[in-house]
Amino acid sequence: MLARRSAPFKWGENDCALFAADGIEAITGVDIAQEFRGTYTTEAGALARIAAVCGGSTVADAAVYCAEKHGLVEWKFPLMAQRGDLVVFQNGANLIAGLVHLAGRHIVAVGPGGLFRFPIAEVDEQTGAISTAIARAWHYE
Repeated sequence: MLARRSAPFKWGENDCALFAADGIEAITGVDIAQEFRGTYTTEAGALARIAAVCGGSTVADAAVYCAEKHGLVEWKFPLMAQRGDLVVFQNGANLIAGLVHLAGRHIVAVGPGGLFRFPIAEVDEQTGAISTAIARAWHYE
C-alpha cells in the first residue's frame, strides 16, 4: 500500500473505493470490490456501475453494499472504528471511502496527489464538543 503513497487518484485504478477494498483484501484475503474492478475508468462509469450492481448512486452506496455482502459488521457508533476498518466519510461535498490509519487517529484515502490523512475527530476548542466526518464504519471479524 505504501507504493501508492504518491500515486494520484484515477477512476477504476486508484480511487477511494478501490484503495479501501485493496486494504481490506490485504488484511483478510477477500476482495469486497470484485464486482466493480475493471468495469469503469471515469466517474460517470463508476456511478453507472454502482447503479447496475447495487441500485445506488454514490460511492457510499457501493461501500454499504460491499460491506453487507461480505459480512463486515457495521459499528453502531462510527467513532468506534479502529485501524484497518472501512469508513465512509465527508470530504468536502462528497462522501468517500477510506480506511482507518494504523495509528487509529486518521482516515487514509486517495486524493489528487496520492494518499492523504484526514482526522477522525476534531474537538471544538470553545465547547469541547467532538465532531467527526465519519458517516458510517465497518469492521471484519
